Amino acid sequence: MRTSKFKVIIVLAAFALAGCQAVVYGTASEFEKLSIGMTKDQVVELLGKPTSIGADGEKSEEYLIYKRMKHAISAWPRTYQVTLRNGKVIKYGEQYDEKNINVF
Repeated sequence: MRTSKFKVIIVLAAFALAGCQAVVYGTASEFEKLSIGMTKDQVVELLGKPTSIGADGEKSEEYLIYKRMKHAISAWPRTYQVTLRNGKVIKYGEQYDEKNINVF
């Protein structure tokens, strides 16, 4: 019986921590409000300041990188990218090719 209570406490603690991360990072559902053609200012107003910014001069593209939880109860934040060309959104979504560099 004691082991069952301990397991329940561990599961509840895990859900609580995951929920805390959603408060810190936000969730990917915010990306549903984006649309092609939005300006950089509109994106930043909607999603907030990006985690990082990148650019490709040859393509005239700018990349706004965000960390978001896929769901309110997810294991870890994922990386999402908004691609702008000439100041307008041309593409956005989760980066599936990212490498996890976290070392535990």
